[in-house]
Amino acid sequence: KMAAWCFQMVDFCKFNRETVSVAMSYLDRFLCTTAGKKAVLDRKIFQLSAMTALYTAIKINEPEVMEPRLIAGLSKGAYSETE
Repeated sequence: KMAAWCFQMVDFCKFNRETVSVAMSYLDRFLCTTAGKKAVLDRKIFQLSAMTALYTAIKINEPEVMEPRLIAGLSKGAYSETE
């Protein structure tokens, strides 16, 4: 479900869809860590982790940066910019 949301985000912003693959790779690596194991058990932490992975992948791989405010807004109020 989060991967589908990520694809919607990159399509909306007209970014390369390959960026979602990079983000999912980041997320997968994070989930294998001790801190990431908490995300597997908590939906809110998992969603925030996926959003952070997408933000990071966009920041590194795209010519334009997505503002944290935009991602927070698209989360439908679930997260703030600072989270």
